Amino acid sequence: MGGVESRQKLGERVTAARKKLQEDSKMQSELTTALRANSSSTLNFVLDRMEAAFDRFSPFLERSLLVAWSADSERCKGFALKACKKVLSAPIKETEYDWFKAYVLPSSVWLFETKQNDGFMYEELMAIVQRQSADIVNNMDSVFVHLEKHTKWSELMAIKNQSLIERQDNAKVGLLKEKGIQSVADEKDEEIRSFVDSHVAIQALTVTAKTIDREFQQYMGNVMSSYGEYAPGPTKKVERCLSKLENDYQAESYPKSAKLLDLVRCSVTFNTLEQLLTGYRALMSHMDRSSSDIKLARVKNGFLDKQYDGGYRDIKVNVIYHSQIPEHNNVSMICEVQLLLINYLEEKKKIHKLYSI
Repeated sequence: MGGVESRQKLGERVTAARKKLQEDSKMQSELTTALRANSSSTLNFVLDRMEAAFDRFSPFLERSLLVAWSADSERCKGFALKACKKVLSAPIKETEYDWFKAYVLPSSVWLFETKQNDGFMYEELMAIVQRQSADIVNNMDSVFVHLEKHTKWSELMAIKNQSLIERQDNAKVGLLKEKGIQSVADEKDEEIRSFVDSHVAIQALTVTAKTIDREFQQYMGNVMSSYGEYAPGPTKKVERCLSKLENDYQAESYPKSAKLLDLVRCSVTFNTLEQLLTGYRALMSHMDRSSSDIKLARVKNGFLDKQYDGGYRDIKVNVIYHSQIPEHNNVSMICEVQLLLINYLEEKKKIHKLYSI
């Protein structure tokens, strides 16, 4: 979230959260003190029931957790982190993860300070996430090592990266050419240029994406479904577009948003390397046909870089899709087709949950 917010806005949110936390903590501390003085058995019961809730992944109320935390923070920290570690360990169970997202993650206890290293509870949670993520990345790296011994490995390595068209405002695509966007291209006021780029241009792209998405998915499904398991992807969220603009495309020319090539996307999953190679060749062959509605824009073979340490690998083929629906005014857009192996997809699903924390 920080990637799409100004420092001022983020600072205001943090300040407000801390103020609320201080008020809540004071109130719970006073309640805990009263319970300890007048009914210690009730306080112990709250602690026992809260630990049972975490052990059994049961719903609980935030105020009860805060009272328990005021009574014995070290005990609460122990059973809370133990439950988090279990929930986030592979294989992640959906019911346990749903409980974690609904009750545990939103809790204000993650803003509490800890005795260890003068840090915060959230840092301890992230340490668990990082350890689990590292295990999943290692599993992905093992898949890569196994593939290197495959008889078809050299054919996979023969798929080279290609960059024919890398912007949505390329003449062969034609997006973001509206006067309302281009009229500020030479504007000296960076704030105006940034606003048009990050809001107006992205808005234009998301509208186009929504316009052609269903048509594109149906077309690509017809092309690729016989080679692997086809799955339409969700259109890219505006927040993710803004984050990429800020973090990945700072050095690009105006409009930077033209570099967003995956607002519309799909994936094809293959059980074997042989099937992936067959699917890739079929896609490339289809684009060579004069009757094809898609043309090649870019190929990124994620298997080529042996030094890559992120674990996940696939082949991304960006295509220029030309709409054939008259109401769409012959619009074109660069979209993304992900070609991946089932082994990587299974690990990707695990790590995606961790990255969302």
